[in-house]
Amino acid sequence: MNKKIVEGISAVLVFLSIFGTVAGIFIYEGVLESQRDCVTVHMRTYERGNPTPNTVYLKKGEPACLRFTSDDTTHGVNIPDFNIYSDAIHPGKWTNIHFTPEESGTFSFVCYIVCSPMHSRVRGKIVVQE
Repeated sequence: MNKKIVEGISAVLVFLSIFGTVAGIFIYEGVLESQRDCVTVHMRTYERGNPTPNTVYLKKGEPACLRFTSDDTTHGVNIPDFNIYSDAIHPGKWTNIHFTPEESGTFSFVCYIVCSPMHSRVRGKIVVQE
């Protein structure tokens, strides 16, 4: 192969490596920033301790982010008063819910995927404050 072609290909690969690394850093930082204000909730079966934290505090009228993961089995979150259903929450994976609570009060969130014999007791509270 011609030496100039090899040098050209090498220069392009070096440029793409540097550009790709810098772009990757900015993309990663953007993902972290979008999750910084999320409240993390670990879903667990009733027998293993229920969701933690069990009570989440939010501000009325301010955008909220709840970041769910499961520590044991697949769960799903329903917040009936806000008409919200999450996607399935698999162990070790993350599911984010974004919404803006427009009324203050105490609201329940429950698991909607049968996760254990005591499934109906897997629940938590969302307290929306003025």
